[in-house]
Amino acid sequence: MADHSRATPNGFWCLRLGGTSLLFNRRATLLLGSAMLVLLLTAVVALTLGSGQMNASQVVQTLAGQGSRMHELMLFQIRLPRVLAVMLAGAALGLSGCLVQTLVQNRLATPDMIGVNEGATMAIVIFSLYLTVGSWPWWAAPLGAVLAAACLFTLCRRPGEQGYLFIVVGIALTELFQALSEFAMSSQPIAHLSALYMWTMGHFAGQGYRVVVPVALCLLVLLPPVALLLRALSVLRLGSATAQGLGVPVVAVQLALLGLAILIAGLGAAIGGPVIFVGMAAPILASWLLRSGPVPVWLAAALGSLLLLLADTLVRVLADPVEMPAGLMTRILGGVLLLALLLQNRKRVD
Repeated sequence: MADHSRATPNGFWCLRLGGTSLLFNRRATLLLGSAMLVLLLTAVVALTLGSGQMNASQVVQTLAGQGSRMHELMLFQIRLPRVLAVMLAGAALGLSGCLVQTLVQNRLATPDMIGVNEGATMAIVIFSLYLTVGSWPWWAAPLGAVLAAACLFTLCRRPGEQGYLFIVVGIALTELFQALSEFAMSSQPIAHLSALYMWTMGHFAGQGYRVVVPVALCLLVLLPPVALLLRALSVLRLGSATAQGLGVPVVAVQLALLGLAILIAGLGAAIGGPVIFVGMAAPILASWLLRSGPVPVWLAAALGSLLLLLADTLVRVLADPVEMPAGLMTRILGGVLLLALLLQNRKRVD
């Protein structure tokens, strides 16, 4: 007689470890694996671009420790830190965007639309200009993100039930924090602002391991709590009343996930500034690819990393030999996406 208690549901893979069984959505797993493969190939292509000539074969050999001294210096000290910074920032923005979109149940609700990224930017601008800290104050970004979230919650306390109010208040805070950052920069001599101004536009040149490594470690600490709350997040998509009836502590889960999303977004902004629209586009694309099933947080993170790396690589190719911020390309592509979403919603209303 078949043991139906151990049957694997359709569309899933089951990994059994002793008495524990782990279910993996087949489509989500395949999509995540494919996105990671494309991301890896894109990273290799990005590492070949630059003033010095390196092909893909030389990049792989150098990564394996078989390259020349010149290639090692070029790759590990100049190109790899930038590529890692872009990938890390994109993953953080995609992940946080997916969490906020799911909680607020609105595709326009992303950290860059509700003031979180601009709050993180304002904190770094203030610490950089007015407090001598001796190095890039990446740690100030999460503090600014938390400040923005505190202001947001003071004005809108139930994000899951006040989606549009949440977004409108967030847009107002975004403009306010951006104006404060620009006011602070305008009060300083322009000769001291070139690097900081470029960073506020989403520029990754010059970011090294001193920023990438601590930000990566902080993100690794935040990922396990996100994974533990994913099941509750999936239930929340059914509505607050239904989730409450199924035993989910709605308010506590919403606060915990929103707090995690805010910290993750702040860490992403600490690297490349307030890059916009990646946090919106990556979750939308992930949901479209997955169609149905679990909340695609990991797929959104991978796609966010891929989208930002593609944007950074594209501006490097188009503007060579001039350095241009990747944030300019995300604004162009994001503006097109936002218009498409608004037109789609208008057709549904009509």
